[in-house]
Amino acid sequence: MKLIKTLGIVSALVVVSSWSIPAQAKSAKQPDKTVTQRQVELMRDVDASEKSGELTFKEAAALRKSGAKITEKEARMKEKNGGKLSYKNITEIEGDLNKISNKNHKQQLQKRVQN
Repeated sequence: MKLIKTLGIVSALVVVSSWSIPAQAKSAKQPDKTVTQRQVELMRDVDASEKSGELTFKEAAALRKSGAKITEKEARMKEKNGGKLSYKNITEIEGDLNKISNKNHKQQLQKRVQN
């Protein structure tokens, strides 16, 4: 009887520990969006912000120009690496995209505070 209880507890622990393995693997997974998808989404956000009046034409144009520079930078990086981006390249581009996103949100918030 004691042996059956012990085996039951051990098997339960094995099952529970196997549930946590996919969660750990998932955290090491690649991001859901590619750099290009994120660029497109960011430019859509800039367009929507301009259309809604949260950004002026001049502010939106400056953000689009920054986005175009990132696209050119990405193309140069791909050209050097045989058409692919290294993890270092991706990290650098993601950082640049974060700067544009932060600037967009900052300008939107400044408009809200002024009104």
